[in-house]
Amino acid sequence: VEPSWLILDQFVVSEVQMVFGLDALQSSHPVSIEVGNPDEINEIFDRISYAKGASIIRMMDHFLTTRVFTTGLTRYLRARSYSSATQNDLWDALTEQAHRDRALPADVTVRDVMDTWTLQTGYPVVTVTRNYAAGSARLEQRRFVLRGMNATHGTDPLWWVPITFTTQASPDFQTTRPSHWMRRDRTLALDSIGADANQWVIFNVQETGFYRVNYDKTNWRLLGRALRDPAALRVIAATNRAQLLDDAMNLARGGVLDYETALDVTRYLRYEKEYLPWKAALNALGYIDSMMVDSGHYDKFKTYVMSLLLPLYTDVGMREQPGEPLLRVLTRVSLMSWACNFGHEDCVDTAFDMFSQWRRAADPDKENPIPANLKPVVYCTALRKGGQAEWDFAWERYLRTNVGSEKDLLLNALGCTRETWILGRFLERAMTDSSGIRKQDVPRVFSSVAGSVVGQPLAVQYLRDKWERVLRYIGTSTFMINNLVRSTFKRINGKYELMDLKRFAEDNKRELGTATRQVMQSIEQAEANIEWMDKNFNTIVWWLGNTTASS
Repeated sequence: VEPSWLILDQFVVSEVQMVFGLDALQSSHPVSIEVGNPDEINEIFDRISYAKGASIIRMMDHFLTTRVFTTGLTRYLRARSYSSATQNDLWDALTEQAHRDRALPADVTVRDVMDTWTLQTGYPVVTVTRNYAAGSARLEQRRFVLRGMNATHGTDPLWWVPITFTTQASPDFQTTRPSHWMRRDRTLALDSIGADANQWVIFNVQETGFYRVNYDKTNWRLLGRALRDPAALRVIAATNRAQLLDDAMNLARGGVLDYETALDVTRYLRYEKEYLPWKAALNALGYIDSMMVDSGHYDKFKTYVMSLLLPLYTDVGMREQPGEPLLRVLTRVSLMSWACNFGHEDCVDTAFDMFSQWRRAADPDKENPIPANLKPVVYCTALRKGGQAEWDFAWERYLRTNVGSEKDLLLNALGCTRETWILGRFLERAMTDSSGIRKQDVPRVFSSVAGSVVGQPLAVQYLRDKWERVLRYIGTSTFMINNLVRSTFKRINGKYELMDLKRFAEDNKRELGTATRQVMQSIEQAEANIEWMDKNFNTIVWWLGNTTASS
């Protein structure tokens, strides 16, 4: 309907890369899993089921080609109409069509390929090691996890991996049908990749395969050099620029790649003009932000990131223009969110001025001058800078509006204040029937409060001390409890906080019920955060100090 929105390209960042993070936990689960009781049905229908499920279907569409996929899907729907079906029925229909159109070798079935993606937990990282003298490459796959990569080496599962790649010598970012397959093989040798020793290669074109890619240091260096050339970087498709950023930063987070190499990839962002790479970069940098935000070196991180985003921030400006493309609007929102959060004077003053204009309106419930796309940033920034008067104004607007989306925006913003007594009152109101906050919005309130350095310990303490009351109030909805637990505990990176979380899990073992998996994931995430701080914090501080000093 609207090709300029690039929805399928946005899918790479919003779904594929998002679910990579969850599926890299040891406590993840397969897309297809047997359940033993009805409660487990709700428990497993999470982002793995939906986002990973959609991502591997997208992968299948590309390795079969869209025509074969849609024709086979039509065949399946007609054959199974008015009757039950299993996933094997779908695989059989697609295999029949794939063999007719020679989209797969005769000895390969869709089930062979897809069972490795639906019945196994996780996904692989494919490491590409080039022989620059011979012009060849060796590929190796292993499961990617954020913790314990070395512990699983040699025993982890294997996948059917569709291999696509392109080179600097002959860049082609349109062909996504695989030229090779890793047939549950640990390694694959490519005798010729068509690139000279001083030219880059990129694997997983358009990130159509559900796997990460790591390279030897020389290829990472060649890619970084190309990205830092404003003309050369345009040769690389935006989806693959987003992939390089996301892969590099998360491979470093998992200990597969050193942070010096990963952060070097981000240096090119001062030349980046497109939304998808920026969104991927900010998502990845967001983890470092959440780990460093309450440290004494946070200023170095802020200085570096601001140096990257300031050129594009200045270019897109703070004010929306009539008829702007959606992706430019989304770029403005993303950059403005970070700039305002960092306290950039122009951003904060502009946002606060917009909010003040709204407060001065004769009828603020009918007259809101703030552009719809900027509301999340403006609301949060104004409440973070302001005090009780701004908070009370936003609360009154929340109570008065009947628009669901506006209520959500205001609830998210109300947790941005730095006044701890207001945050405490906000949590209490969320747990009070007569406050005006719906029970289904309680997780949103906790997420809002826990999203800041000031609010996170308050939300954690409230949930820990009053868990039984919370359960009695919101009920036993798996979806609500999972959201509540995930959003409240996600930033824990201290040993004492982890001890409290484990004690909370032990003390409430029986009451957790279907939220047990989510609590275990939160504990695993906290342990990973602590390990990350021990291994990487000093390295990143050193890199930021050197890079900022030499910029």
